[in-house]
Amino acid sequence: GLQRYNLRSNVDLNVTKSTILRVDLSGAYLQTNYPGVGTSTIFRNITTAPPYLFPDVFSDGTISGHPRASNNRINPYNQLMESGYAKEWRSNIQSRVDIEQRLDFITSGLMVKAVVSYDGASTYTMTRTRTPFQSIATGRGVDGKLLYTRNGVVGSPDFGEPAEGSSGQKNIYLESSINYNRVFGNLHSVTGMLLTYQKEIQTQTEALAFRKQAYVGRATYNYASRYSIDANFGITGSENFADGYRFGIFPAVGVAWYPSSEPFYPEELKNVVSSLKFRASIGRTGNDNVGGSRFLYRATFNKAAGGYNLGIGGTGGLNGLSGIVENLFDSPFLSWEIEDKKNYGVDVELFKGAVNMQVDYFDNLRKNILLQRRTVSGVTGFRVNPWQNYGKVANHGIDASLNVNHSIGQAKLTYRGNLTFARNKILEYDEVPQLYPWMNITGTRLNSPNLYVADGLYKDEDFIITSNSNGTKSYQLNTGLPVSSLSSGVRPGDIKYKDLNEDGVINQFDQTRAYGNPAVPELIYGFGMNLDYKGFYASVFFQGAGNTSTIFGGNAPASFFPFTFGFDESSVRKEGLNRWTEANPSQDVLYPRLHSVSFANNTAQSTWWLRDASFIRLKNAEVGYRFSKNWLKKIGLETGRIYVMGNNIHVWDSIK
Repeated sequence: GLQRYNLRSNVDLNVTKSTILRVDLSGAYLQTNYPGVGTSTIFRNITTAPPYLFPDVFSDGTISGHPRASNNRINPYNQLMESGYAKEWRSNIQSRVDIEQRLDFITSGLMVKAVVSYDGASTYTMTRTRTPFQSIATGRGVDGKLLYTRNGVVGSPDFGEPAEGSSGQKNIYLESSINYNRVFGNLHSVTGMLLTYQKEIQTQTEALAFRKQAYVGRATYNYASRYSIDANFGITGSENFADGYRFGIFPAVGVAWYPSSEPFYPEELKNVVSSLKFRASIGRTGNDNVGGSRFLYRATFNKAAGGYNLGIGGTGGLNGLSGIVENLFDSPFLSWEIEDKKNYGVDVELFKGAVNMQVDYFDNLRKNILLQRRTVSGVTGFRVNPWQNYGKVANHGIDASLNVNHSIGQAKLTYRGNLTFARNKILEYDEVPQLYPWMNITGTRLNSPNLYVADGLYKDEDFIITSNSNGTKSYQLNTGLPVSSLSSGVRPGDIKYKDLNEDGVINQFDQTRAYGNPAVPELIYGFGMNLDYKGFYASVFFQGAGNTSTIFGGNAPASFFPFTFGFDESSVRKEGLNRWTEANPSQDVLYPRLHSVSFANNTAQSTWWLRDASFIRLKNAEVGYRFSKNWLKKIGLETGRIYVMGNNIHVWDSIK
């Protein structure tokens, strides 16, 4: 069950003619109930437990189980309905106070502003679990009733003692700024801002609060809506780095030119190209969320029991004594990851606003990426390889959007579309020189799969096949064919791989990142339309992704590959029928030869399991009617509509 209560208050107060005070308050209280077992565990067992192993419950209501209740032999219905319960209570409060003071008496357009914000959140959980008795049906008695035996699980109808947990967090944000905005002579528009902020996040589990401090400045100038320049800087300090390296400086500048506002721009051209703007910018940003650990620059130590051998003991063995061992060496020079950005764009308005188009090209270089050094020799004395700002990745692409407005009588139509394409390349990974060029990570794209290259399935002609007196066949690979180190005993129907280095063995030296696309799509796009006609309206929007790949079985092999848990107790889908068999020795099948146990040669990540993960989905669609305001006023309402809406309605993809 779910219960939620919300409260919100927004107050804007004109304290004086030049002073505005805003007070915003909101709060939420939420209570939820869950099964005693986590939902992820339940869903995992739903996908792996064969439906024929046991019923959810027996016909007389007795709780069912399996003689060996482990792995995929756990009844998910029991976990959902009989494992107990968990209750969670959450409370959140957000508050913000702004005060603005105009200083026009000093100079027109000058203003100061201060902001104080406090957010608090707390969660309390109480869990009471139980393990019910589980039974196995062994037959029926003379009365026709089921006979049972216990499956060996030590159960109880009683709930255990409550297990309690809690978490909490508070956020404090302080900001002050001075702003300037003024137009001189209807030609010169000038704005400026200086701002400083400090934020602190205190969690229940951390002794020290997370803190960040920054100083920000911005200045803009626009001349006659023809030329503009925007310059800004940020000086941001992070607790994640040592004194002297905590603050990063991040400047940026952008310029724009509006040819359509120039005196020489032909008036007759404005009927076609109504507005034209060219833009360019260059700047730098930073990232301090590095390593997943706080204070990574500091050395760490562990207490090791028997970590050092000091002398020889009385029995003649080494005298091991507990002591302190160094874990991470200090890295005082760690600092911000940097990204240098360049952007060039054009904005076009056609036919007096009927068509609006924006196109950008970006070229980014991310450097000083935090990584753990890989080329440090073990003889240097580092117990754990040190961290350093060393990695480098280039990223470039385009970003475009298009909007078209059109009317047919009283019907108004709007078409819209957007597209983003981005491709990256790893320039520095600090990897040990590889034996073969196809093994290098440097020069490839982020998240590119590392795969064996499938060369079809083994055929009978790839083997010398002999039979003994009992008719049992034995298979020996023909001379010249590489031997798989992934599994012994390959047979016809198993996946055959290319021996990239031609050493006669299929192993890690035959994996390459030359196939497929990254798991993160390089192409994201969307398109849709809106229709309005006399109060009726309809809208539809499609979204798609391209240049991306997935690996079948990559994240959930137990639920994807048939017979992972043996012939009798594996969850098998109908896709398993599309497989190689002696009666169907086809190369065009989904599954190679199936095995009663996991067979690494066939389950290894390879191009056999590589698929194009591109898709298009109908993200949302809506049809409705808006009532006229005049009619609504008669019944005391300002707005009203009836509608039908759907989200994520359908997906089209090429995965088979």
